[in-house]
Amino acid sequence: MRIPPFRRRSDSDRRDSAELRAFVIEDNPDYAEFVSVLAKRFGFNVTIAPNGSAALKVADDGQHFDLLIVDWEMPGLSGIELIEILRRRDQYADIYAIMLTTHDSTDARIRALRAGYDDFVSKSAGELELSEKLNAARRVIARHKRLDATVRELYGLATRDELTGVYNRRFLFNDAERLLAEGRHVDLVFIDLDNFKVVNDTWGHLAGDRILRDVGDVFVRATRDEDLIARYGGDEFVMLIVECPPDAVEALTTRIAQEISSLEWSFGGQPVRVGVTTGFARSSLLDRPTVTQLITAGDRDLYKNKWLRKHPDVDPSLYEYDKKRAAHVVDLADFGGAKTAGAKTTG
Repeated sequence: MRIPPFRRRSDSDRRDSAELRAFVIEDNPDYAEFVSVLAKRFGFNVTIAPNGSAALKVADDGQHFDLLIVDWEMPGLSGIELIEILRRRDQYADIYAIMLTTHDSTDARIRALRAGYDDFVSKSAGELELSEKLNAARRVIARHKRLDATVRELYGLATRDELTGVYNRRFLFNDAERLLAEGRHVDLVFIDLDNFKVVNDTWGHLAGDRILRDVGDVFVRATRDEDLIARYGGDEFVMLIVECPPDAVEALTTRIAQEISSLEWSFGGQPVRVGVTTGFARSSLLDRPTVTQLITAGDRDLYKNKWLRKHPDVDPSLYEYDKKRAAHVVDLADFGGAKTAGAKTTG
């Protein structure tokens, strides 16, 4: 299975999943060091903050942690107030949290759990009990990481084109619809491989698959993290670019087209290259842009450019878009149709 790393990565995607990090927030330096030493025994890299205000500054820096260990009674923000603030942040919404306190009543435990803590440890507890809590937290965190890795793998299989490693058409449509609903300016760039059908007919589909894989590598390597690349059909790709000036979009497209055109393969001892034709659609040129409108406009521009390339001496005004293809494109761009429509191979 060939699935390259996801694009559009967030900071949380980039962190080293093998490292466990604990954040100890405790105003008593001696007790903070005691907790830190125990946490390190269970494989945690520990950061210490002396109070809630200092902890928020660390949180504002965007540091990631797998475990929070927080004292209830601290100067300024209490442990209850701190967890309520942190739980409202996406980065800390699901982090495992342990409350440290001198309160040992049932009411205190219930209050801590309701505020957002996962476990509760009395400061009167000995080293063994705290070690048991840390070990249990480590096991829960490890299970969550394994589950997260599985979800990411399944997500990749559901949203990626297996052959090329870029996104699939359904993901493209969903993301474009979301961006348009947010009022974002969207460019769609259609990129079609010229005479690709000839490669399949002459050298077989394995040769064609090799070319598609290499072209997919170009897209992953030559585009930015924020650009979305999808395989639209057999030899046709679509690049979704957000909030980018037209000249920058054209420059990026030209660079990618040149890099693809410079690739060369050898089949049966003969060198093989593929050309590239592009088409553009820009949401800012439409009053109320929809995905269907952008797909249709980009496809029309692409096939006009293909026709002009094949007929350089013919009056461009004679070009007429194929009405059958127009209906097919609209059907593919419809989200209901996209679930059942198969990939196409174009020349």
